[in-house]
Amino acid sequence: MFLENFVNDKTPSMLLKELGSLKMEGKEKVKYFNQRFTRILKKFAIDTKPHDSITVDYYTSALSTNIAQFVK
Repeated sequence: MFLENFVNDKTPSMLLKELGSLKMEGKEKVKYFNQRFTRILKKFAIDTKPHDSITVDYYTSALSTNIAQFVK
C-alpha cells in the first residue's frame, strides 16, 4: 500500500500522456479537477517536469470550455 501511494513507476512520457488525456468531468468542481491535475504533476521527478508553458497548455485544454475562457 505504501509503494502504491509514494512510489512512481511511470516514465515521464507516460505521465505526459496521462496529463494529455485528463479532462474535466461534466459538473466537476474546479477544486477537484485541480487536485487530480496536481496529483499527476507531483509524480514527475524535478528534472523531468514539463515546462510551465506546456503545463498551462495541458491544463487549459483539459478544462471545460466555459471555464477555460477565464484561465486564458
